[in-house]
Amino acid sequence: MGFRPFEILRERVARDRLPAGPERPLCEEDPEEFFRKVRPLEDRNFFWAPCPRSPRREEERDWPPEPLRVRVWQTSEYMEGRAPGVTKELLRRLREGRIAYSRVLDLHGLTVAEAEVVFHRFLRECLFRGDRCVLVVHGRGLSSPRGPVLKEKVRFWLERGPLRRHILAYASARPCDGGPGATYVLLTRKGWRKK
Repeated sequence: MGFRPFEILRERVARDRLPAGPERPLCEEDPEEFFRKVRPLEDRNFFWAPCPRSPRREEERDWPPEPLRVRVWQTSEYMEGRAPGVTKELLRRLREGRIAYSRVLDLHGLTVAEAEVVFHRFLRECLFRGDRCVLVVHGRGLSSPRGPVLKEKVRFWLERGPLRRHILAYASARPCDGGPGATYVLLTRKGWRKK
């Protein structure tokens, strides 16, 4: 025989049926007649207490779940570096976005050659102005078949480029500033004079 859940339930209900109790009439009487029949309670010390709520099931207790907090520096896309003599505390402050950046460079849509020229020109100008921290937006390279090309080039220019001695530290930005698609760059405090 096939699966017959409702027929089995109907048979079980008919077999286990309890004897019928007194029928409670629906409230169809006239409200005025109802209030004539009602007598006030004698003076007793009655108190009202709310019905205790049944404890929630385990799934309901944990719902909605807490949002997952993933820090940028815990991902595989994170990058950072520091010059010799720069403390870990300073790098941590940079990573957490506690050092305000004053200028932003966006390299989206540029070729590597164009980006290199623009990047070095931007850093020179920032050094001339005496900027302490800047943000370089290079993207994550998710649409590139070869991976994050500009991101890796920015890391290379920061570590081995002609202006590397003026860079104290760099770290991937916080999610609100671009996450792994942007980098904070901490520059030396000494201004760079034009020659």
